[in-house]
Amino acid sequence: MQPKLLRILISPLDWGLGHATRCIPIIWQLLKSGHKITLAGNGRSLVLLEKEFPLLETIELQGFSPSYPKSGKMLLHLLLLLPKFIFSILREHQQLSNVLSTNSFDVIISDNRYGLFNKKIRSVIITHQVMIKLPNWLKLAEYPIYVVSRFMISRFNECWIPDTLGIPGLSGDLSHKYTLPRNACFVGPLTRFSGSGYFETNCSGEIRITAIISGPEPQRSLFEELITKQLSDLNLTSTILSGRPDFGKTVDSVGCLTIISHLETHELEQIIAVSTLVICRSGYSSIMDLAAMGSKALFVPTPGQTEQIYLAELHQQLGIALWRPQDKLNLKIDIPEALKYKGYIQKSAMPDHTFTIPGF
Repeated sequence: MQPKLLRILISPLDWGLGHATRCIPIIWQLLKSGHKITLAGNGRSLVLLEKEFPLLETIELQGFSPSYPKSGKMLLHLLLLLPKFIFSILREHQQLSNVLSTNSFDVIISDNRYGLFNKKIRSVIITHQVMIKLPNWLKLAEYPIYVVSRFMISRFNECWIPDTLGIPGLSGDLSHKYTLPRNACFVGPLTRFSGSGYFETNCSGEIRITAIISGPEPQRSLFEELITKQLSDLNLTSTILSGRPDFGKTVDSVGCLTIISHLETHELEQIIAVSTLVICRSGYSSIMDLAAMGSKALFVPTPGQTEQIYLAELHQQLGIALWRPQDKLNLKIDIPEALKYKGYIQKSAMPDHTFTIPGF
């Protein structure tokens, strides 16, 4: 029997680009199965998906898009933003009701958007953060916050966790420490890269560095300025990807350094394939992409973001990748040190984005 073709609304959180990039393989697979996809979102996340899927319909849907403090005192900053975060959940839930009053969908799939559920429609949330990592001085609050997180997840029909069942997986405690919500299941890492080995690899022995800039402002720009200055002082073939899909594709070169505003997925995959080392934030989507490519990495967590710091520490403890705080980064010393780590071992590829989506 021919499976029913569904009308599906997909919406990632606009907090960096990772929530959007890990929706890409899901969209490809659903399109391949013949389902009708509509994209919803705002900011750079929506711009990125529009560039990847220019033929799909889009809906503007405002969400929580926090800024980062220059000081790196992220936790205090986010606590002050908590009322705005709660309001944004209520607002996007109302926005969804407005969208559904004029549009008909069979399924809603959101990435970390806790207001995008509806009791009458199959609602799915994608998240690897079943629990929230807190600084050591707030460890006693970790479990109560996990209980709140579990309650928010329970309002959806399903929770897809982009990791493997085995501990520690790629996400460590974030997905494996506490009992999962009843509606949760592991779907495996979600990456926009095929990791299929179809691209040229670097066989010359030349060190090639790729730095991927990402995250909310102002830390995105501060990170780009720091990386640009330090790479400019090194005589290494280097590429900086600025993570600005809203700028289109611009290319500037200074000596051995090339700066590119944005690349489509297949172009980015090709550059990473020939890179000796990738310098980037330790966001979870970046980790999933690098794991698919079997890359070596130097992680520079966003200052004050406990999740990224935890993931960077975890993957260094596993002997996979070096990490450095942004204010202590010294690429002249850190690049040779990072190259001593084993990097990610490519265990499986997903050619043509073929994998199993629960219930489809």
